[in-house]
Amino acid sequence: MENGASLLKKLGIIFLCIGTLGVSGSLILCFIVPSLWLFSIIFGSVLAVFLIVGIICMIIYSTKKGKKEKLIANGKYIYADIVDIDVNVYQKVQIDRISMNPYFIVCKYVEANGKEHLFKSKSLLYNPSALITEKQLKVYVDLKNPKKYYVDTSSILPDSAVLHKFKFDSRGKERALLKEGNYINAVTCGVELVGRIKVNSIVKPMFLKVTDSLSEQFKTPVDEKNRAFMGYTVLCRYDAPDGKIHIFASRGQWGEPQRDYQGENVRVYYSGKNYESYHVDLNSIGL
Repeated sequence: MENGASLLKKLGIIFLCIGTLGVSGSLILCFIVPSLWLFSIIFGSVLAVFLIVGIICMIIYSTKKGKKEKLIANGKYIYADIVDIDVNVYQKVQIDRISMNPYFIVCKYVEANGKEHLFKSKSLLYNPSALITEKQLKVYVDLKNPKKYYVDTSSILPDSAVLHKFKFDSRGKERALLKEGNYINAVTCGVELVGRIKVNSIVKPMFLKVTDSLSEQFKTPVDEKNRAFMGYTVLCRYDAPDGKIHIFASRGQWGEPQRDYQGENVRVYYSGKNYESYHVDLNSIGL
């Protein structure tokens, strides 16, 4: 699944392409039209910055990727207890014109001698609260050097999955897509909570607030500070013939999820080669 590391790779490739084309174009222009040498130098210098930034991004990405692969290859791992889930308020990720703060998971492992270790997962572009089915996660680490580690979150949602939730499933799209009739058969794989974080069945206070009128209108329970649990989306998984895993998020549902929504068959109506528009039909599971 696309995370901080893969976004860094995309950013690096974009900057490398812009920088390489710009610097190359400046050199060619300088040779073809010598009288524009000053413009070529200025233009090339500006785009050289893009090239340098792209190189730095790719170096950082390669280092992170190499670290992860080396840790997994070594085969040393432990199972650490999930102790917290939170939002990184200091990081913003821009996807499909939508800006969000990624989530992360904190795990704790206690050695036999009582020494404690805390491990933080990579950035996650989804709220893992209601998707976690176990109380522990696998952490690849050599406890002789615990600063180098990798928290494996693939048991929650596959790392290789393509996440489509940022394209939104809307009522307007629903009518058009149902009329077209193109669909794939997917399987529900859990729910993503909206408006709160849940850790080991304990609800953490979140920042979403609603007015009394909205709370009454949508029957949304609020606490003493008007913080509300707004609802959830049902996630479903489609394993494509080419081996890719696609995760789609349904239109938002108000209130508490009635069950975990695992392994139920649903249709995903779509248009476009890469599912530019889609609608998850939840009628078959009673929503």
